[in-house]
Amino acid sequence: MPEDYKVMTAWNMDERVYKYLLGSACKTPEEPLAWLPKKDPTSKVNILMLVSEKEDGHAVGIYALNHDVERDVWSLSYVNRYDDWGKGYTVEGMKALMEHAVKAYGARTFEGECAKENIGSRKVMEKLGMVYDHSSSYTKNDGSATFESDIFTLTYSVDSTRGVPHVKSTF
Repeated sequence: MPEDYKVMTAWNMDERVYKYLLGSACKTPEEPLAWLPKKDPTSKVNILMLVSEKEDGHAVGIYALNHDVERDVWSLSYVNRYDDWGKGYTVEGMKALMEHAVKAYGARTFEGECAKENIGSRKVMEKLGMVYDHSSSYTKNDGSATFESDIFTLTYSVDSTRGVPHVKSTF
């Protein structure tokens, strides 16, 4: 196992980062070793990307898309170091990952969920061009908290004259 998994401690061990996430903050730097080796780098249903800052190269976070094959919807997930919140990394990184999924795997519909009180994630989804779809709720895996949430969606269509993906209007 490469030693670079240790850079994840910058967010994996921070309770502030895990406030709205399903899981809980790690207690040791080695906890990700239970799931990280199981990730298939050639997977067409789970795309995971480690994001690094352009100037100094520090690890910012991990962004992912998970394909629900039955519904043909790709769900967004992301986690950043607390000190990198609000710097635009998530919008830039998720946009690139979504565009990759459109071009490489034919992805068309994306979905994201955030706690209603998580204004930062709401802004990320809106900046990605996602629109409110419906309300829901979710409970953390350990049962410690339940959040009222909003579901956002974005659908791409392909311009038949150019083969170029573009956002399909939902209005």
